[in-house]
Amino acid sequence: MARAVWSGTISFGLVSVPVRLYPATRRKDVRFHEIDRSSGQRVRHQKVVEMAAPTPTLPRDGGREISARREDDVQLPQGLAQMGREVLQPPRGSEAIRPVPQPVAASDVVKGFEVARDRYVTVDREELEELAPERTRAIDVEQFVDASAVDPIYFDVSYYAVPDRGYERAYGLLVDAMRETRKVAICWFVLRRKRYLAALRPQGRLMVLTTMFHADEILPTAGLEPARPADLRKNEREMASLLINTLSGPFEPERYPDEYRQKLNALIEGRAASARPAGIEVPAGTGVQDLMSALRASV
Repeated sequence: MARAVWSGTISFGLVSVPVRLYPATRRKDVRFHEIDRSSGQRVRHQKVVEMAAPTPTLPRDGGREISARREDDVQLPQGLAQMGREVLQPPRGSEAIRPVPQPVAASDVVKGFEVARDRYVTVDREELEELAPERTRAIDVEQFVDASAVDPIYFDVSYYAVPDRGYERAYGLLVDAMRETRKVAICWFVLRRKRYLAALRPQGRLMVLTTMFHADEILPTAGLEPARPADLRKNEREMASLLINTLSGPFEPERYPDEYRQKLNALIEGRAASARPAGIEVPAGTGVQDLMSALRASV
């Protein structure tokens, strides 16, 4: 059985029913890692910033520094000198210095909101913590509304709300009452430092809690709705209704599998026996700095 992601109480009026939330859905998308074709190693992504590279210099006799752009002043092995020209020199006819990616520690990364092109307002983690809602263990019911009044477009992620032991009777009473009155509870709860608007509704003998989009997150339909045809004849409407009734039946979700995922899984399973182990991982350098070390060692 899956682990509960939250525990607390359904609270409305003077009634409190302890429950635990379990995920009601799980994506089964096939996820791939990025692999280097030649070595079989995992490709890792690194947080970097692009900084203008200073003109690299190389030491000469007596400790005098010379520009790496003047390759005529220093004798390098053939091939390595050409490599130095290709990497260290800017393109001919261009004075621009190519940016060099520089690693950034996780502790130095802050959140930034782009207010204009390449202009950001930054916010520290501590400031975000201060704005975070207070942790609570309650699903606070705001009101009960007709189930038919809630458009499914508002629904996002669903959880099964399972009663704690000893509270099955109070829980069952709530399920039955909401089913008989055909009501849905609109409520608030906090999960992982975020406050969610949610709908609590009966499904079988369980309650399902579904997080909801806010009103300003639903995109308007203005400009999308077509004009209603004014010349539809009665026989056309009847034929459309007949076709719909002919294709009607009970909803059986197992009739609609993800055929693409099934084919992809079959492809992977067919190649499982030929899977090769990753090669020995060699620490990656920083590119230009390692080349500079090699050049110095070669002088």
